Amino acid sequence: MAHSAPSANGGFSASYARLVFEHVRTHGLATEGVLEALGLREADLSSSTLRVPARRLTQALGLASALCQDPHIGLTIGQSVRPAHMGSLGYALTSCADLVDGLAQFERLQSLICTEVHVHHRVVGDQIESHHEVIGDVPRDYLFWSFVIVSRMAFARWVAGRYLVPHQVELPCPAPADPRPLSTYLGAPLRFDAPVACERAPADWLMLPNPNADPHVHTVMSAMTHQQWQQTSQEGDQLVGQLRQHIRHSLQQGQVPTLEALTERVDTTLGVSARQLQRRLADQGLNFKDLVESVRRDQVLHELRHTGLPLSAVAERAAYAEPSSMHRAVRRWTGLTPAGVRAQGVAPGEPTEGIPLGKSGLQKA
Repeated sequence: MAHSAPSANGGFSASYARLVFEHVRTHGLATEGVLEALGLREADLSSSTLRVPARRLTQALGLASALCQDPHIGLTIGQSVRPAHMGSLGYALTSCADLVDGLAQFERLQSLICTEVHVHHRVVGDQIESHHEVIGDVPRDYLFWSFVIVSRMAFARWVAGRYLVPHQVELPCPAPADPRPLSTYLGAPLRFDAPVACERAPADWLMLPNPNADPHVHTVMSAMTHQQWQQTSQEGDQLVGQLRQHIRHSLQQGQVPTLEALTERVDTTLGVSARQLQRRLADQGLNFKDLVESVRRDQVLHELRHTGLPLSAVAERAAYAEPSSMHRAVRRWTGLTPAGVRAQGVAPGEPTEGIPLGKSGLQKA
């Protein structure tokens, strides 16, 4: 069976996505389709550098749901997460002194696990809020988001050695036919079709001691994690892939980004300064302005071919001040009007993945 080449760009680490493969295999079911959906070979599943885009992970979860006849497969599989699925960062978190240290370390280095969703934590009164910022092509899909939220909660409970119960969980996806299994597992009220994923939990969690704390192991694993983070975040292909995600997010916020405007974000999530980034782009024969144009082009053409959004909305989501500006750009790229591109449909070889739907350190509001 043919598989697409494993990706080192955006998405979830292969070692994290392998939870889906392991679950299907444990049930004695054929795993070839799951591997194909993930775009991986079985030998890739332990990799901490290869990435599985969120849409591929969602496809794999959908297939696993059908194979296992489990409409709550994200909930089921998410409970199986262990440190090994998160690489060296998983072991560093498992051995930390307390949850506040672990959360701060996770926030700083989470791109080792996923580059398409970035979680920000802040303390608001007696609660800690965890907001999931989408910076990639992430579906509003119940199987995907239940998997993400449950794996986070399962890992926190596993590390703390306690049955932690949040105050509320919000999910950016439609509700399933029966939300009770997820609500029962989390022990919290659920809100569906939220703008972003968000968990609200007692701030007291941050002071809980870790029964698995081991200073020596933590020092060793933290050093390994930091070294891996520096290496992977600065590799050319992955660096460009993550930078494209940041550009795409800025466009969808109505801003055409400059390299200077992204400096803080780039330094925090990629581990490089703007000056270093310029050099790395130059080494690959790229410049920031052309990269922004490329991201803009891909987004606009995809939305014209794959969505029914009004042309004014397509222009706004790509940060064009006027639809006429987008009209000129599309004509320059394709020789067609936006309406002509939409009528043409999917061009040969055009990617069929969608585009995204939608700061660091623990903050107090």
